[in-house]
Amino acid sequence: MIERIKAIMNHYNLSVNAFSAKIGANQVTINQQMNGDRKVSLDTILKIVNSFDLISSQWLLTGKGEMLKSSSPKEKSDPITNERLLSIIESQQRTIENLSKK
Repeated sequence: MIERIKAIMNHYNLSVNAFSAKIGANQVTINQQMNGDRKVSLDTILKIVNSFDLISSQWLLTGKGEMLKSSSPKEKSDPITNERLLSIIESQQRTIENLSKK
C-alpha cells in the first residue's frame, strides 16, 4: 500500500506536505504511515480515493490493474465495488487488531 501511495505522490509530483494538504490529512500522520511507523488507516485510504478522481481504488487497495482509471465508460468507478473493498479492509483491520490483543 505504501508503495502505491508513493507512486501517486510521484505521479502528481507531490511532497508529503502537498499530498497531506490535498487529501486533508495531518502531515505527521502521513509521514509516519509512509515511513512504516504507523499503518495506513482506512481514513487515509478514503481521503485518497475521494481526492484523486483518476486513481483506481481497486489498484490502490489491491495493486491489481492500472493506477489510473481508463476514460472508457465501462471502466468507470463502481461505488458498490468500492464500498465492498473498503468493507473488506475494515474487516481485515478488525481481525488484525483482535489477533494482536491475543
